[in-house]
Amino acid sequence: MRNGYEKWGRIVLLIASLGLATLWGIWDGFSPGQEQPRLPRVRKRCQVCHRAETIDWMQSRHARAWVSETFTQATNNRTRTECLHCHAPDRVLVTGFGKEPTLRTELQDHGVDCVGCHEDANEAHHGTLGTKPDEHAVVKNDRFGTVEMCATCHAKFGTVDEFKQTKWAAESPRACVTCHMPEVKRPIAVDKPVRTAHAHTFKGADPETFQKGVRVEATVSGDNLIVKLTSAEVGHNFPTGADLVVAIVDVRLISNGQESLKHQTLLANDAATGGADTRLKPGEVREITIPLQGKKGEAVIRVLHKYLRTLPDEKATVLFEMRKPVD
Repeated sequence: MRNGYEKWGRIVLLIASLGLATLWGIWDGFSPGQEQPRLPRVRKRCQVCHRAETIDWMQSRHARAWVSETFTQATNNRTRTECLHCHAPDRVLVTGFGKEPTLRTELQDHGVDCVGCHEDANEAHHGTLGTKPDEHAVVKNDRFGTVEMCATCHAKFGTVDEFKQTKWAAESPRACVTCHMPEVKRPIAVDKPVRTAHAHTFKGADPETFQKGVRVEATVSGDNLIVKLTSAEVGHNFPTGADLVVAIVDVRLISNGQESLKHQTLLANDAATGGADTRLKPGEVREITIPLQGKKGEAVIRVLHKYLRTLPDEKATVLFEMRKPVD
C-alpha cells in the first residue's frame, strides 16, 4: 500500500511540475508577489519586459486583425489574398513605410504584432525615445509613429487621403497617434522609470473615442425630431475604411412601453456601386429630420458601428446612446 501512495505522490508531483513549467512559459519575467496577467508569448518575447504594452495590445483590434469574425467573413475565410498582408504583416521597416507589407508565415493569429511595427531587418527595435537597453538594439526613428507609417496599411481605403484634407494634416506629422495612441505616464519596460509613453490599445470605433470626436444632439421641433451630428475632432470620414464598414443612426420611439416608430439613417460609402457617399466628413454638421407623425413617448437615439454591413444590428458596436422625451 505504501508503494502505491509513493507512486501516486510522484505522479501528482510530476503533474504539478508540468503545470508550473507551463505557467512559467506564460508568465516568464514577472516579479514575485505581483498579480500575474495571462500574457501570450509573442514574437521575440516582447511581453517579458513590455507588459503594459502587451496588455494594451491584447485589447486592441490589431491583436484580433487575423482572427476576428468580421475579417473572416469579409475575406471569405481569408481567401481574398489582397487583404491578408495587412492583417498579419511581416516587418514594415523592411518593406518600407507607405509600401504594402508582406504576409508573414508565423503566428498569423497574432495579427498586427510588436515585431511587425517595431523591428528592422537587423532585429533592432525602432521607437521615438532612443533608449539604450541591454536586451536588444534600439534605433531612434523620427519617422516612427508618423502618418506616413500608419499609411502603410491604412491608406488602402482612403483614410489617409481623407486626413490630408483636414487642418490636422498641417499641424502634426503624428496626428494619428494623438487620437489612437494617446499619451500615458508609465514605465516603458519592467524596472524602468515612469515617463511619457503611448497607449497601445489603438482605439477607434469605440464609444470613448467616438464621443470625443463627434457630438450628437437631439431636439424636438414641431412634429419632428432633429438629430444633429457634428464631426468636431475626427481627422477622417466617419466611418472610414473599406466600403464594408458602415454606421447607422438608429432612432426608435417608445410609446407606452412599445416601439411606435423606427427610423434609420445609413452612413456609408456606396460610390463604387453608383450610390452616394453619405459618411460624415471632418468638420461637417448634419441634421437628420425624423417625422414623429403625431406620436409621443421617449426617443432612443443610438449610433451603431459595423465593420461588416451585413452584420445584424444586435452585433453592432453601440458608440452612442441617449434618450429624449417627446411630449
